[in-house]
Amino acid sequence: MLPALKPGKGILCFNWAYIFGKPKTGDIVVLQVGGKLMIKRIQKINATQIFVAGDNQKHSTDSRQFGWIKIRQITGKVVGI
Repeated sequence: MLPALKPGKGILCFNWAYIFGKPKTGDIVVLQVGGKLMIKRIQKINATQIFVAGDNQKHSTDSRQFGWIKIRQITGKVVGI
């Protein structure tokens, strides 16, 4: 997630963010894919799925590799950096 998030930098994640609202394009989220936690930015949203990408797209593992994700895979929304 360079340059938005630097290695070793702490974040604040709100895990109830999408219980009361819907994800929006541009939100930075923590998600779980294949048993790993990742931090990515929401790029596209359709009716049932979300496409996420890292800010450093040249070196990012994101929806281009693992496909669209379901909203239940989102652990929380990053609200503080």
